[in-house]
Amino acid sequence: MAKQTLQEAWSTRTHLLADRLLIQDWSEDLPWHAVAPESLEKEAHLLPVVLGLEDLDEVQQAHVQAMLEMRNPQTVAPALLVRSDRSAEALARALSHHVTVTLSDESRVLLRFADPVVFAHLLWILPLEGLSSLCEATLEWSIPFQGEWHEIQFTDRPQPRWEPLDEPRSVALYNVALTNRVLAKLPPIHALAEFWREAQRANKRLCTAQDRFGLTDGSDCVAFAAHSMAFGDGIASHKTLASWLSDARDKPGLYAKETDALSRRDWDGIQKSVQSI
Repeated sequence: MAKQTLQEAWSTRTHLLADRLLIQDWSEDLPWHAVAPESLEKEAHLLPVVLGLEDLDEVQQAHVQAMLEMRNPQTVAPALLVRSDRSAEALARALSHHVTVTLSDESRVLLRFADPVVFAHLLWILPLEGLSSLCEATLEWSIPFQGEWHEIQFTDRPQPRWEPLDEPRSVALYNVALTNRVLAKLPPIHALAEFWREAQRANKRLCTAQDRFGLTDGSDCVAFAAHSMAFGDGIASHKTLASWLSDARDKPGLYAKETDALSRRDWDGIQKSVQSI
């Protein structure tokens, strides 16, 4: 996973893939190709779009490159750059088969794979066969992360299959937004490999909050996951925190509210108490 500048990524890629919700302030005259199957025409405003880089004139290229600049290391560009030997229209048509995914309960949900923040998680959530299917029409990807572009090549791909996700992967996908909220509360992550490890740790703690403690409020789940990652799993045995976790089942939001009011000194005391358990 080599790092790239925007110019390096741009010069080696053929298409831009974007989540329509993230590019609402971009120029309206760009030659977008909608990634939308006929069955989801009414949801087209929520679905990805593809842009052929060779189809842009100099003014359009300058505009798009300016929108992809990441001047702040904590920002993420709102699109992905890919290399494909297909036309923009053909690539959009191929990707349209992946705008929905079936979960373990047989429900179908929109898969916002063109959102770079979501795509980064799909690299560890999807099975290799599913990832191979999603990337079948592409050769290489450049994804934005922490103010830099990262080149990803998919070699030794297994036979592509787009099948329903099992329960653990379905839960992980459901938890993506919560996982990002947990990671935002922790020290900055500077490498993709570290991001994947920490994301899986965060998802595991979220599952504990949801399954073991029966928490239903997102803020409660995020708070517990962040606390257990920062101070250890023993926090669930701390008398006061355990009481709040129990009460939060019937009073959603209580655990997050109570712990948010704790001072640094309070947490130091909790940490010492947990270490002695």
